[in-house]
Amino acid sequence: MRDEKYEKLRATVARLGTWCWESICISLRQTPCPKLPTIYNQQLLKLSIINYPLSTNIIMYKQIINSTLFVLTVLFGFGCEEPIELDVDQAPPRYIIDGLITDELTDHYVKISTSTDFYNVDTTPKVSGTSVIVKDDLEQEYIFQESETEPGLYTARFQGEIGRTYTMQTTMPDGAVFTASDQMSAVMSVDSLTWEIDQEEQTDPDEEGLFYDVRIYAREPAETTDYYLFKFYRNDSLQNFNDNTGLFYADDKLLEGYIYGLEAPTYFRKGDTATFVMHRISRQAYLFYGDLDNALNGDGGMFSPSPVNPRTNITSETAPGLGFFQTSAVTRESIVVGE
Repeated sequence: MRDEKYEKLRATVARLGTWCWESICISLRQTPCPKLPTIYNQQLLKLSIINYPLSTNIIMYKQIINSTLFVLTVLFGFGCEEPIELDVDQAPPRYIIDGLITDELTDHYVKISTSTDFYNVDTTPKVSGTSVIVKDDLEQEYIFQESETEPGLYTARFQGEIGRTYTMQTTMPDGAVFTASDQMSAVMSVDSLTWEIDQEEQTDPDEEGLFYDVRIYAREPAETTDYYLFKFYRNDSLQNFNDNTGLFYADDKLLEGYIYGLEAPTYFRKGDTATFVMHRISRQAYLFYGDLDNALNGDGGMFSPSPVNPRTNITSETAPGLGFFQTSAVTRESIVVGE
C-alpha cells in the first residue's frame, strides 16, 4: 500500500513539476522552454516525501504545488549564468567643469571633461583647446593656460581676494560657451589642531602605529549664515570621510557656533603631518555638495530619492553643463603628530 501511495506521489510531483517549469518559462519569456531536468523532479520528490505525510488529501497537493513553485523558481534562477547587457539609451555627452579659486597665492585651476556612456570603463574624456578666462567684479582678468602634461587642466597663478565675485567663461572647441560666478567670503580662523592617542585603537590597530586621533577646534561666527567645506590630509594625501569622497560640508545649524573636537576621518602615526583645510563656501556650493553626496552615497533603497545631477552654477545658452565653479577663502593648519 505504501509503494502504491509513493508511486502516486511521484507521478503527481512529476506532473506538477512539468507544469510549474513551463509556467516559469512563460513568465520569463524563455522560449522554447527547455526540458525539465530529471534532477529537479528528483529533488522535488525528496522534498515532498520528507515534509509531507503519504496521503492523497487536497491539502497535501496544495502544499506540494507551493513548494514546487518555490523550489523551481530558485533552481531556475540559480541555473542562469548567461550575462545580460541592458539596452540603455545613451544621453549625448555633456561638458563637466570643475573650477576652484582661493585667497591663497597658488595655481588655481579649471578642469574640463565630458560625460561618457554607461558601459565606458575608461577614464573620463578630457577637453583640450578650450579658452578659459576668469574676471573679478573690478574687471581684473586672468587667462588660464592648458597644462602641457595633463589634457583638460587649465591653470593661472594669482591670489584671490576676499569680497570679490569671480566670473568664469569657457569657450569650447565646438563653440559652446559656459559661464559661472561665485563670491569669495571670509573664513574663520582655527583655534587649535591637536592630537591624542586612541587607547582602544592602540591595543589592536588596523595597521602598526596607526592609532593617533587628530581633532580641530574653531569658533564659528553666530551673526552670519555660513557654509563650510572641510578636508583632512595625512602627509599630503586627502583622507575620506566616507567610502566615496574626502569631503565634509556643514552649515551653521550643524556647527552650532563652535567646532569642538571635529575628528579627522582616519588615524595617524607618530611623525605623520596632519593638515586641516577649511573652505568658506557659498550656499549654492553647499547645495551642490549635498546633491553630490546623495548621488555618491545613496543606498538606492525604496525610500531613497531618485538620482539626479547635482545642482550647478554652470550655465550656457547652447548646452547644459555639469560641475561647479567655486571660490573660497581658506584656512589651513598643520601639525606633526606625536610632537
